[in-house]
Amino acid sequence: MMAERSINIRLNRALGQNFLKSDKISRRIVDSAEMDTSSTVVEIGVGSGSLTAVLLERGFKVIGFEIDGRFEEGNKRLEGERCKLLYEDFLKADLSSLTEPVTYVANIPYYITSPIIEKIMFDGPTFDKAVLMVQKEYADRLTATPRTKEYGILTVNVNTFAEVTELFHVSRKEFIPQPEVDSMVIQLSLLENAPIERDERTSYRRFVRQCFSQRRKKLKNNLKGLVEFPESLLQLSGIEADVRAEELNKEDFVRLFRNVYPEGGVNPKTGE
Repeated sequence: MMAERSINIRLNRALGQNFLKSDKISRRIVDSAEMDTSSTVVEIGVGSGSLTAVLLERGFKVIGFEIDGRFEEGNKRLEGERCKLLYEDFLKADLSSLTEPVTYVANIPYYITSPIIEKIMFDGPTFDKAVLMVQKEYADRLTATPRTKEYGILTVNVNTFAEVTELFHVSRKEFIPQPEVDSMVIQLSLLENAPIERDERTSYRRFVRQCFSQRRKKLKNNLKGLVEFPESLLQLSGIEADVRAEELNKEDFVRLFRNVYPEGGVNPKTGE
């Protein structure tokens, strides 16, 4: 998140960079998220350090990632005992050394929103919460309900493991240059008792993707590669035979998954 007052760097459109006009949004993010100061904040996309400065002011320990090395010199003022900034691609970073619990904070460019959320949720350490500024249409997908056009793979995979809360709307007018869409600050909180075990998550996500593989087709057709008798599976799971994937809620997907993968995430038919 980058505030205009401290930037003398030409924006890189390829990296989806936008300036926040002031630090008021950064302050509102910290206030709205009610983050615990005992948690290490992992900031994704430090930019010029507008949000980083607010976090340090409030007493947080910050580990920040920024892919654009041009900000390094200007951000040296922020680094110290409570702040370590890494100029590397977060998506390629090794997060195994992070001490749990952590809180993620990010202003995510639209074109890499899904990869970042997947890394946070499925490849990183356990976190208290993730506070993310995303484009509003992306937030709509995360909070969508069945039988709507926004509802799909992303909705099911995220909501099976986390609670999604919309914190506040951010107008496109808050940015320079002004983007074409508004943003939404959301919070992801991992469920304490997720219905799918950690070592089964890859199989579950692959299963959900298969269910939506041909969205307009009936679910029984998309299940043919996984089971010999899809209609019997649906009946066993208490689901109507002619249903489409977009009509099921997350509980339906979990129940189906358990009937397809009864042995710790292994499909007896495919062996995967």
